[in-house]
Amino acid sequence: MRRTVLIGFSALAATAALAASAAELSATSGRGIFRFGGEASDVIATFAGSSALLRPGVRRCAACHGADGAGVREGGVTIPPITWRVLTAPREASAGRAGRPGYDETTLRRALADGIDSAGVPLAAGMPRFQLTPAQATALFDHLRIVGSERDLDPGVADDEIRVGTVLPLSGTHAAWGQAMRAGIEAALESAGAIYGRRLRLVAVDAGDNAAAALARLAASDQVFALVASVLAGEADTIAMTDDLPIIGPVAPTPARPAVTQFYLLAPLEDQMRVLVDELASETPHGLRLAVIGPDGSVADAVADQATRNGAIIVRRVLADDGAAALAQAIEPAPDAVLALPGVDLRRLVAELDSRPGDWLLAGPAEALAPGAASNERLRLVLPLLPGDPHSRDASTTPTMPPAAVAATAVLVEGLKRMGARATRAGLVAAIETVRDFPTGVLPPVSFARGQHGCNRASVVIRPDRSRGIVVLGDWRAPR
Repeated sequence: MRRTVLIGFSALAATAALAASAAELSATSGRGIFRFGGEASDVIATFAGSSALLRPGVRRCAACHGADGAGVREGGVTIPPITWRVLTAPREASAGRAGRPGYDETTLRRALADGIDSAGVPLAAGMPRFQLTPAQATALFDHLRIVGSERDLDPGVADDEIRVGTVLPLSGTHAAWGQAMRAGIEAALESAGAIYGRRLRLVAVDAGDNAAAALARLAASDQVFALVASVLAGEADTIAMTDDLPIIGPVAPTPARPAVTQFYLLAPLEDQMRVLVDELASETPHGLRLAVIGPDGSVADAVADQATRNGAIIVRRVLADDGAAALAQAIEPAPDAVLALPGVDLRRLVAELDSRPGDWLLAGPAEALAPGAASNERLRLVLPLLPGDPHSRDASTTPTMPPAAVAATAVLVEGLKRMGARATRAGLVAAIETVRDFPTGVLPPVSFARGQHGCNRASVVIRPDRSRGIVVLGDWRAPR
């Protein structure tokens, strides 16, 4: 069945209720220093006698003293509590431990900077020496005053609101899409209303020309409870920056190993390309002869495997963006289709091969091609989402809200409702893990489970049509 729909897939191209700008975010909160060591370049700390700067994971207070500041015992070594009540109270001498006066802010600053306690005794060598700015020290002391208490709320949570963050391109080439995403998320959060008495407010940060830096700044600021529909940095970098920060519906395909706090909605690239191979094979009356362009890797391996499953053969493998090489005269008979892997300049291939005769098809990921370039009817493009319910192809009912905003915000709101009145990041993660067959309206029903944070393997294949715009070939489908 072939049906027509207008698809704005510039939203995916951009991935290569009030909003706050990055300038409104404090560099690093007290909780950020305590729990995570602050942003990498924002907090300076060394060990005594060393000039080597410590990484955030090494200098964070919670690593030794516990997330609640209550202290721990490791390998026979007792690491003392550092709650404000304990620090400011005198400590009586006991067997194996000297007494000391209670700390005040002055002696506590000296302890952090010079490793000298309130009695003038050097602290253990394993205690980092911090060069905190006055603002950072004040923020850290404010957090120590509440750590481990009922007032120690997770970031972004207040009595009357929950702040949700997003990192989007709000300026530059993809600003139109980023602004539309922000407006869509704001509208969805507003329509959700109050959840357990708390309104939902968006904190949107411009990705600018460095999404990784914007993400790090937002995470370290401790301004938001969770991220929704955000552009992320590289997989490893994102995990290191965000730690316990839930991320719902990143605007990217599901990676091989999502982090424990990240919930993905879009099919992995490998599965998207497998679906595309299935479509090409279904349109070929004989065994599919396929030319593949693009780099080696897991996606190329998935294409080769899916070709074998369909009884197809890869007659030419080209690593560079060279469509002419894929259709070289030496290939007899010519391939039935040329498949461009993610990362290939598909727009250039379209222009290069547009005038070449033959019945062959050119296929690739839809996000690699601007809408204006998608006019050749020999194109087959795979897309992991639609801007509307795939069972309703009437373009007049297509929502203007970007589909990534629709799906991600719907899952977030459902998780917040399931979490209950006590708002914690861990509670939100656990709540979303209970979601089963949940309809977002723009994806097949999504399901998660404990340790399973990629919910979807399905994609659709589309082709341009000169008279009808874009035609959807079939329906949602997972690799067969």
